[in-house]
Amino acid sequence: PELLSGLAALRAEVLANAELAAKIRHKYRLKNTTGYAINALLDHEDPVDILTHLMIGSEGTLGFIAEVVLDTVPEYPHKASALLVFRDAEQACLATSRLKSEPVAAVELMDGRSLRSVAGKPGLPDFIKTLDLAACALLVEVHGESKEELVDRCEQVTAMAAEFVQVASVPFTTDSAGLWAIRKGLFPAVGAVRTTGTTVIIEDVAFPIERLAEGVAGLQALFDRFEYGEAIIFGHALEGNLHFVFTQGFDDPAQVARYGAFMDAVAELVAVRFGGSLKAEHGTGRNMAPYVELEWGPEGMALMRRIKALLDPDNLLNPGVIINDDPKAHLAHLKPMPASDAIVDPCIECGFCEAVCPSRTLSLSPRQRIVLYRELARRTRADEPSNQLARLFDYQGIDTCAATGLCADRCPVGINTGSLIKKLRSEKYQRFAPIARWSADHFAGVTRTARGALGLKAIAGKVLGDKALAGLVNGVRHLSGQRTPAWLPTLPGPSRHRWPQGEGSNDEARDRAVVYLPSCASRVFGQQEEAPSLPQVVQSLLNKAGCRVIVPQGIEGLCCGMPYDSKGMVEVAAAKRTELAEALWQASEQGRWPVLLDTSPCVQRLLSGAIGKGLRVFEPSAFVLEHLMPHLELTPLDETVMLHITCSSRRMGLGDKMLAVARACAREVIIPEHIQCCGFAGDKGLMTPELNAAALASLPAQVPRDCRQGFSNSRTCEMGLSQHAGIPYHSILYLVDQAAR
Repeated sequence: PELLSGLAALRAEVLANAELAAKIRHKYRLKNTTGYAINALLDHEDPVDILTHLMIGSEGTLGFIAEVVLDTVPEYPHKASALLVFRDAEQACLATSRLKSEPVAAVELMDGRSLRSVAGKPGLPDFIKTLDLAACALLVEVHGESKEELVDRCEQVTAMAAEFVQVASVPFTTDSAGLWAIRKGLFPAVGAVRTTGTTVIIEDVAFPIERLAEGVAGLQALFDRFEYGEAIIFGHALEGNLHFVFTQGFDDPAQVARYGAFMDAVAELVAVRFGGSLKAEHGTGRNMAPYVELEWGPEGMALMRRIKALLDPDNLLNPGVIINDDPKAHLAHLKPMPASDAIVDPCIECGFCEAVCPSRTLSLSPRQRIVLYRELARRTRADEPSNQLARLFDYQGIDTCAATGLCADRCPVGINTGSLIKKLRSEKYQRFAPIARWSADHFAGVTRTARGALGLKAIAGKVLGDKALAGLVNGVRHLSGQRTPAWLPTLPGPSRHRWPQGEGSNDEARDRAVVYLPSCASRVFGQQEEAPSLPQVVQSLLNKAGCRVIVPQGIEGLCCGMPYDSKGMVEVAAAKRTELAEALWQASEQGRWPVLLDTSPCVQRLLSGAIGKGLRVFEPSAFVLEHLMPHLELTPLDETVMLHITCSSRRMGLGDKMLAVARACAREVIIPEHIQCCGFAGDKGLMTPELNAAALASLPAQVPRDCRQGFSNSRTCEMGLSQHAGIPYHSILYLVDQAAR
């Protein structure tokens, strides 16, 4: 009651203060997130509504938000975008003012330095290279309920824009991914060229739309004055909202002083000269906390202090953020960005990688791995104690990384944190290199031994019972310090299938042959339940499609090298890959016949190195679409199936093909949300099973009750998926075989 009555009293005071109320209304004509959302005191009467809206953007200083419900906007079926390049910022901003009255969905501004930063990138228009720094572009997007409406709106916008001086353009197109790649590539373009040890800083401000051109010119003048030659400006032009990005070193007092003077000048330009917002959408943070009073004045600042005191009288919640009495707070406690390894030195710690990391809820995300590794490097150079942190990093950073490389696809500068981890594993496991080389040279014997162990496991399970065997295996694992494999209920028995060397079935089909290589996982592991082995299913499918099957000579000793590569044994892995490529080259008659590998990670691994120029290698989905579909009659199963797209398939851009195959073979296909990688990662599912469990934590709730089976294209992934989904997972080739009855 005291809190709600206090908020009601603050509302009454603001309503009685005509000057402050007018200022609040004026400031919120713009996008504004500087300080607290004190417009809530004017916009709402109920104190609960006021409280709810004050919480938004409060950055943890007023409370903890446990749940958010978002109101969504329509996703229009028809969209088109155009890139309009104007002579200068003034012409672009004048056009923007006119566009506010046109049927546009988005208008993104990019100054000449922004365009220069992405010039020459693959797929971008050639004319970008020829533009001078005065040029300014607008990326315009239009939506429509129908094609006709879309065309009409595009014509309206094009006619209006023609009234201003343009120097180049890309007309409206529905294939606009390349144009938006320009806009999305701006932030990483600066990060990619920064000097090692410097930090990429992004700020966002808002100017009144009628003064946007002046604001752009003012910021550019400050870049020149303070010698930020790499700085760029881009943003949401319709809102007058501009982002600017620059790089800054903090290891030199002179550099810190330059930065402080620059921020003072920016705050004066935006908040005082133009009456704009120092923060338009990113939130105040520590960097702008010293300038909140400059923007809002003493009365506005006093109001925010009272709000903070009302909700957090002891200043326990995120102190120093938004409300900060230190005018130099943004220059204190600056985070170093020390050099650590060339693989990750370009990292700007943006966190874009985190959403796809399977270990993000268990140990560390890629960004966090880099942060800790940088700190270890800093301590080593400073001769500071680091043993405790190093031991922590050994598990949190090295052992629990799946090293799939999905982070590289999300990273603005393409950093594959897994490459760093493999390098560190190479150092960690160097003492095992002789064993790795021996196993590679005797790979056929190793796989036979593995099958034998699985056979003993099956026998022991029958004699002791699965529960007793699980206790025994996990007890040994505990005594070994987690150095032996864990018990998995879905761990299958051994594969019993044996392929004849050379040519197999359908010898009469001389005009269509396929080289089939069952992966080492397919050769070692059988299936759960009483399902046929994967090689049997492949043989069944190829028979139905009328294909002659060729199995490479010496198949038991062949491997793509993935097991060694994941441990950082680079030379051994490369040798196995070369050996496999040569065997496939010979078996395919120097590229005459296509090659099918039944496990997608093996395909990605094989294609990552040099192979015969004419060698055509396929994972299951791509092979089915290109080589089997034309020769099969499919009757889709009348059921719902789950589909897991492996990391390797995602990285090879084959997700759509995998989905197309599944949809051709089943009535409904479900791809679970928020699962990019299953976390099994070769042997991680056995040696670090908690990684697999964390990655698939959300899977069981997404499996419908009437769903009986799931599919993927990696044997080890399917074992982990089966365990956590509660339904059996098999290769997607099983689904095709079922539909091709």
